[in-house]
Order: sequence, then C-alpha cells, then structure tokens
Amino acid sequence: MRNLSIKIAIILIGLFSHSKVGAQSLPDSSMFKPDNGGLSPKNFVKALSHISVSGYYRFLGAYSAMKNQYPEMNGIKNRLFLGDDSNLPQLSLTLGISPSRNTSISTDLYLWTPMTGSEKDYVKGLLLGINLYGSHSTKYGTFGVKTGGIHWYKLSPLTFASNTGYNRYSLFERNPWDPNTKDVFDRYQTFYENGALTQDERWGQQAFHGFIFEGNDLPKGFSFAFMQGKSQLNGGAAPLPNNLTGARIKKDFKTHFVSANYLRSQTYSDSLARQMVGFNLLTSEFKLNIKDKLTIYGEVGAGNYFAPFYEEDWGEAIDVRLQMHEALTHFPIELRYFRISPNVINNNGIFWNTSIQEYNLQNNQNNPGQAPLLFPFASSLTTIGQMTNNRQGIILNTDLKVGRNKLTIGYSAAGEIKAVSDRITYGHPANSLALSRFWRWNFPTGVGPYGNINKIYRSVYETVFISDSVSAKGFNSIEVSFKTYTNLFNRKLMFFYLGGFHSVSRQMMALPQYSKKAYLQSYNHQLEVYYALTKSITLSNYFGYDRIFGGDHTERDLVSGKTKNQEGISYAIGMDIQLSKNTGLYLRHRWMKYQDFGFELDRYKGMETTVELKIFF
Repeated sequence: MRNLSIKIAIILIGLFSHSKVGAQSLPDSSMFKPDNGGLSPKNFVKALSHISVSGYYRFLGAYSAMKNQYPEMNGIKNRLFLGDDSNLPQLSLTLGISPSRNTSISTDLYLWTPMTGSEKDYVKGLLLGINLYGSHSTKYGTFGVKTGGIHWYKLSPLTFASNTGYNRYSLFERNPWDPNTKDVFDRYQTFYENGALTQDERWGQQAFHGFIFEGNDLPKGFSFAFMQGKSQLNGGAAPLPNNLTGARIKKDFKTHFVSANYLRSQTYSDSLARQMVGFNLLTSEFKLNIKDKLTIYGEVGAGNYFAPFYEEDWGEAIDVRLQMHEALTHFPIELRYFRISPNVINNNGIFWNTSIQEYNLQNNQNNPGQAPLLFPFASSLTTIGQMTNNRQGIILNTDLKVGRNKLTIGYSAAGEIKAVSDRITYGHPANSLALSRFWRWNFPTGVGPYGNINKIYRSVYETVFISDSVSAKGFNSIEVSFKTYTNLFNRKLMFFYLGGFHSVSRQMMALPQYSKKAYLQSYNHQLEVYYALTKSITLSNYFGYDRIFGGDHTERDLVSGKTKNQEGISYAIGMDIQLSKNTGLYLRHRWMKYQDFGFELDRYKGMETTVELKIFF
C-alpha cells in the first residue's frame, strides 16, 4: 500500500509539474508505460499524446435576511444557501484527447453538492457527455463531425439559436457562465468600448445532443450542415421517437451570403405512435453589403405546428434589418421589421411562443405546481430585441458618441396579429434575480401571495388579467443606455445607466401610452458605478428602481378595489477581487424593497449577500 501511494504521488507530481494553467497538454500517456521492467532510469514507449485537462471550480453562497416576505418562505426570515439551485456544478472537469491532428474526443465530468453534510446529496457524473469531434481537409473542402454528448450550436436565428439582444444589460450580477478576465476591470472596460459582453461559447447558441455533420470551404463558396438528435425540448425516457432534425446550405459571395435552413421537431402523444406532435420551420437567411455603407440582413420563411386536434395552416416568419453605417449617416442606425405568425412555433429560436398552447405530453402529477412544458407566456411585455410569435412591428436602434459619452437608444412599436390571450406577463427588473431565489430547487408556477408569479431561470414573470374583451394588444418600448467614465486618483471610474419605458395598449400605437387607458405601464432605471480601486480590486455599486401600473381595464384587488401599483427599489454594493491570474472572488450585498400599493399582501423587504469564488485551470 505504501509503494502504491508513492507511485500515485509521483504520477500526480509529474502531471502538475508539466501542466500549465488553462487547457494545456499533459505529459504523454507513455510515461506510465516503462519498457525496462521498472528499472531506473526508465525508458518510455511513445503512445497516446495530446491529452488536455481544463475546467473550473465555482463556489457560490447566498445569505438572505428578510423583514417582510411572502408566505411561501414559511416564516423563515434568515436563510443560508450554498451551491447553485439550478444544479450547475461546483467543479467541472473537461478532458480532451487528440489521437490525431484532425480528431479529438472530450468529456466533461462534474461534481456538485449543496453542502448539507449528507453523503446522499453528493452528485457526480457527466455534464455534457462524451463528445467526439473529427475533421478532414481535402481539395474539395473541410468536413467535420460532432457527435455524442451535448454541443453548443447555432444554425440560424429563427431556427436554432438564442437571442443576444442589443447590449443593453446590467453587469452587476454575474451569470454562472461568466468567465474571469485577464484584468478584473476588463469586463467593464470591454463593455464600455465594444458594447458587447464577454461570454463563453454558449452565448447565442443552443444545446444539442446527437449528430452534426458539416462541410466548409467547398467549391464555389458553398457550405452545409446537417444535425439529427435532440434539443433541450426533446428527450425523456419514453421509447417513442422524439427528435430534432436540422439542415443548412449556405453560399458565400465575398462579403455577402444566402442560405436555406430547415428545422423539424417531432414526437408522438400516444403509445402506438399514431398521433404526431411537433413543428416545421423552413427559412432563408441572407446578408448583402453595399459599399460598406449599407447592410441588409434578414431571415424569412414559414412554419407550422402540428398536434392532435390542432388544424391551423402554415404561417410566415420574417425578420429583416437595414443597417446604415457611419459612412452614410455619420452615426449607425438600424431599422428592423419583424412579423411572426401565431401559427409558427419554435422554442429553439430567438422568439417565444405566446399563442399556441403546446400539447401536454407529460403526466405532471408528481410535480404539482410546475409546468410540464413551455406553456405560453401570454401577451408578453419584452425588452427590445426579444421577439415573440403572433406579433409584428418595427425596431429602431442608434448609437451616439460625444467624447467619452456613449448613448444607445432603442425604440419599438409592435402589435399582436390575433387576439388570443386575456393575460399580460411582465418582469420586475430591479429585484428580478433576488426574487427568483425565493423559490429554490424548482421552477414553480402560480406562486406568490396572489398566485400570479412564475419562476423561470434566474428571473420571474408576473401575470395580470385584463377585464374587458380580448383584443389584439399593442406594445411600445423605449430603452436608453448611457456609458461614460472619468478618472479619480488616477484610477478609472465608470458610470452605466440603463432605462426602460414600456406600455401595453388596447391597440397598436406609434408611441407609448402613459395613462390609465393603457393595460400596463412599466418604467425602470438602473445605475451602475464601477471604480478600479487597484489593478486587482474593483468596487461596484448598483441602484435599481421600477414602477409598474395596471390600467383601468385590468384586474383589481378584491379588498381595495385598486389596480396594480407596484414599486421596487434595490441598492447593492460589491467588490471584484482578482486573487490570481485565473482566480476571481466576487462579493455582492443587496438591500431590496418592494410593495404593491393596490394589493396589500404583495410586498417584501430585506437584504441578500452572495459570495462567488471562481477558479479556471
């Protein structure tokens, strides 16, 4: 046993003495295969090489102390929670092997525990499965295969991708997938300079499990992709066929391109596989550059949904952008038109389903209060850029810069195509993440003191009913983002402001309607301040405020007879500490207060502290 321990120690010392920070090659596996019977010095037989090990460790702890709270919190005002309740791992280890220059195999191992002290709560296993990547270059092009495990992939925005928005985000709260930056202040500096968030490979892509075959650099500028398997909405243990099929053929013309894209999801609602459920979507994506002054980009197509007792026909899906560059207008302007039929559904694309009640394929008796599938978001009040089906409209965006001051303005006017819902859903920007942590471990629907709050990943949305006849509603939004910086004691001090002004009206209108005639009005302000105290320490401050008003034609409280009149306030401070090149410590402390002056029970007040330690290797 002692000799075995010594051998293991020698192996580990050899591994770590040869490895570098990040996903670097480890020593050849031949070091474990001496050919001279263990004599010293050892001679090694060359075997498998190019082995890489990388990953991260993430500790997350949250402590909350509430003075006023919802009944669901069972009177417990102080809570300490360790870990991520979305089952994201505390330790993720990626192992890669490259048998040849064009072939690689990788797998992701994860370790996770809520740190309760019980061995039964300890979880370990494969995170993204065992993935095989292979490519081969010929004079006719480069051909690649991705199979097994889970791959992050993008086909086209309407078919298979996720929304990336217009760079109007709050940076104060970190996401689980946020990387550490080379300099702890780089995250805020980059966002100021480029207006884009630094994210990992999942940004803008969707998870896919199955087989992907690609061909690039083909003759005449052609390329293709084919995918067969499952998205996050397919799966389950049932033996019935349940899969997703996608394909793309693309033709490049120097700085232009055009592509044909197809996506189909299907399963069956009965054990005899006679009643099919799913959707089709066929689109064409294109990009045309005109003398570097004007860019026309878009995607147009058609789709349908099929299920037992559902008989609607195909519908159109259109998303076209006209981008005018600085060389033409002195400052960039984007004009965007979109129209997505209520008959088109695809929860793998950049638009939400708000019109079709998806067929319930699961028996959810074991999980009461939780949605078995993605039920409609009703008539959703969304941020600019987040599209839904059953809606058409225009979006106008522009960027202005004067010295150190940068201003982006977004405007949107949209309307429903058909009147299908008597509900409106909306969010609470100031305290959304903290509010979502009121309910741990699951994604319940119909919670809160009035049963009108639904939890989604790292956020919540609230539902309000309209009291008059169902109509095709209008949606208006104005969003403003302002960024600037100065120097204080020779260290950079940055200010970010994000404002949103939204309304839902009884019909489509050109401008937001700020009166009780509107169904809903929403205003929010978020101010963030970041100061580079030292090269390794950044101080952060956040202030959030939102006001939401229900109109005369929305539900009223049975006791007060008033409509919704909500106010949310949040103030937070924090600190980013760069402990070493790949290690960051992130502290956040938030004071929050919320009250609905029309619905007496809808209120909370308290504070929350979070600690995140993230190490990449």
